[in-house]
Order: sequence, then C-alpha cells, then structure tokens
Amino acid sequence: MAARRPQQTRGHHTRTAVLEGAGRVFDRSGFSQASLSEIAREAGVTAGSMYFFFPSKQDIALAVIAEQNARTAVALQAAATASSPMRGLVDASRAIADQLLADPLVRAGIRLSLEEGTLSVPTNGYYRDWIAGVAGQFRLAHAAGEVSPAFGDDELALTLVPYFTGVHLVSNVLTGRADLYPVLETMWRVFLSGVATPEHAAGLLEHARRGFAGRPVAIG
Repeated sequence: MAARRPQQTRGHHTRTAVLEGAGRVFDRSGFSQASLSEIAREAGVTAGSMYFFFPSKQDIALAVIAEQNARTAVALQAAATASSPMRGLVDASRAIADQLLADPLVRAGIRLSLEEGTLSVPTNGYYRDWIAGVAGQFRLAHAAGEVSPAFGDDELALTLVPYFTGVHLVSNVLTGRADLYPVLETMWRVFLSGVATPEHAAGLLEHARRGFAGRPVAIG
C-alpha cells in the first residue's frame, strides 16, 4: 500500500490542477466557449491525464461547481457557531465576497451553476442546499430574538440568497466587482432595516458597516 502513495499523491495534484485551471478558463469564458485543450493547457497537464479523471467537459464543470460549493460552504458552517447568528451570517457573506474577489474557481462555479440549460445535469440542488443552510441560520436568529417573527425562516432565506447573488452579479457586470463591498453593505442595511428586531437593529447595522469597510482586494 505504501508503494502506491506517490502515485496517489501525483493523481491528487493532477486532479487539483485540472480543477484550478478549469476554474480560470470557465471564469473567463463560460462553459460553451471553453475547450478541453485550453483547460489542459491552463492546468499544465496532458490531455490524457485530464481525461483519466474527467472524461468530458461537463464532468469537469460539475466538479468545479462541487468544489466551489465546498469552498463557500465553509463560510456558512462558521456562521452556525457564531454567538450572534445574524452577525455570523453577515460575516459569511463577507467571506464569500472575499472568495469571489480572490478565487477564480469560486467565480467559475457560480457562473456555471447559473448558466441554465448549458449542462444536461441540473445544478439547482446546490442552491437548494444553500437556501436550506441559510434558513437554518435564520432559525437560530429567530431563537436569539434578532429577527422579526413576522418573517419565516424559509421566506428570509429565499429572499437573502437571491438578493446576495443578484448584487454580486450586477456588481461584476458594472464594475468587475470593484464596488462589491459597498454594495453588499447597502444590501445588508436594507435587509436588516426590514427584518431586525428593534433591540438588535443598531448593533447588527454597525456590524455590517464594519464588516464591509475597506477596499476590495485585487481580483485574482
């Protein structure tokens, strides 16, 4: 078994290189315009080694989406352990914004999952998982008295997830996400002003202001 470890390690590195290279290509070009030869070249691997792990471009795209989901899910997992559920959710959105600015694979995964009809396999399961996770965070926020009982957990999640998604996509179209932090701060000011309970509103709004202070990092 020990003799196989170097080969297994090389295989892991190759697979990772393909995903990272594909992320950069899909981020630039989208699914339809990307080619397998371009992905192999970007990844610095041979076509044969790429095909060993991913028989088709769709297989690569689905793996990129899955990896993106795993990377961004870390932020929501951290939010679940925060002492303030809503502050944790604000922090999670900032962490994902940081990833959008710095990680081409994260940008590519989100782009691919939104290219409706491009892939033959549905990708909406990832968004359903995200909405369910955010709804769970709102459940904690309701228990902590941070958000109004006038809104249900699912209602809030089905509002916030599309809101966040739309804000960062429009920011990309208009400024290449150069204004991502300010527009996300505005999003939170609007959202919290509508749903936070009076005793928590001021503190949550200040947390959002501080959380998105500063300039975005250069897009990687």
